[in-house]
Amino acid sequence: MKMFVQEVFEVLYSPVKAFKKIVEKRDFKGVILVLVLVISAMIASQYVVASKLSLETRTPETDDWTEMLTGQHNWTSNGLTLLDESDYEMINLDGNHSISSLVPEETSIWMKLTDIESISCSEESQKELFFWIKWINEEESSPTSGTLKLFSGSEDSYFESDITSFLSSSGEWANVTLTVGSDQGWTSSNSPDWQSITGLEFTLDWSSSANLTMKIDGLFFRKFVPLLETAGVGGVVQLGLLNLGVPFIMDWILWSAILLVVAKLFQEDLGRWANLLVIVGYTYITSAVYTLLNTAFIATLPPMNWYIDPVLTQAVLNELWVPLPAYTVSLYLPVIGSIWTALLAAVVVYQMVETNWRKALTISLVAFGVNFILSPLVQ
Repeated sequence: MKMFVQEVFEVLYSPVKAFKKIVEKRDFKGVILVLVLVISAMIASQYVVASKLSLETRTPETDDWTEMLTGQHNWTSNGLTLLDESDYEMINLDGNHSISSLVPEETSIWMKLTDIESISCSEESQKELFFWIKWINEEESSPTSGTLKLFSGSEDSYFESDITSFLSSSGEWANVTLTVGSDQGWTSSNSPDWQSITGLEFTLDWSSSANLTMKIDGLFFRKFVPLLETAGVGGVVQLGLLNLGVPFIMDWILWSAILLVVAKLFQEDLGRWANLLVIVGYTYITSAVYTLLNTAFIATLPPMNWYIDPVLTQAVLNELWVPLPAYTVSLYLPVIGSIWTALLAAVVVYQMVETNWRKALTISLVAFGVNFILSPLVQ
């Protein structure tokens, strides 16, 4: 084994001996090896994380269907149809509205969305239909039934689902997620085709007449696409380099500069910054180790859907990953690794200025604290 390779790995099990040789004879090849190992470990970690995630994709991509009454689609109802800008549930960057219908003294209210582009809900396409729904009955009585139709071509050809059980109390929003596609419990009329959904209709019925209101918001079809399929291996590598590799190099540069300045404050001279940068680079072999360990723990986690809505993503994260010991360990390993790096930096200081261990450790820990504060500001 070449000497510089031996020195890199010797840092892990015999750091005092290793840094004595490294300080006496700096070798750029060793630092390059550390850099390659760390970035390779980071890319591997990014790949494993990507393999666990599936990204939510929506049709339409934005909340267009409930942000305007007409456009490339059309809303109609058996009452007065309005764009409500004061009562909504879906928060959007380009506007916040819901679609509302009001019917006086009726036993039924319906709202229909037509003139949408043909949407495929086949096995390889959309998997779910998501929406928010609210109803108001001035008599406070609950609907006896609620149905949702998905039109296919004409309004006589449709799939139908009972949504009565999803409805909240009068005046309260309820979010509903329905699985779409064949064998998902939908009834059909006049041979509809899941590969061509062209409209929707919401209907609520009561046993006695009253002033009725129905509101719809956040209406879209969605599916979850594996991140590896979306980004590709090349994309994952690129993300790894940008999101992890660049911050790592910035931290290396910053850590070396801070260590140099703090040592001077303690009246110790670590020499030229360029030389210190090379020597400190060897301490980052710890990053390769804890990143690979982290990757092994992440590999044991179950797959997870990543939603566009960060609140939903956090809820799923809390349910699937947070309770697992592997996830907890994966959060603490980088912290442990950073402390390990700081302790190795104390060895560097000890060998470079031949001070006592107490002072070397103090310099290193102070520099670690400053770096901890400044790192988020420069990355």
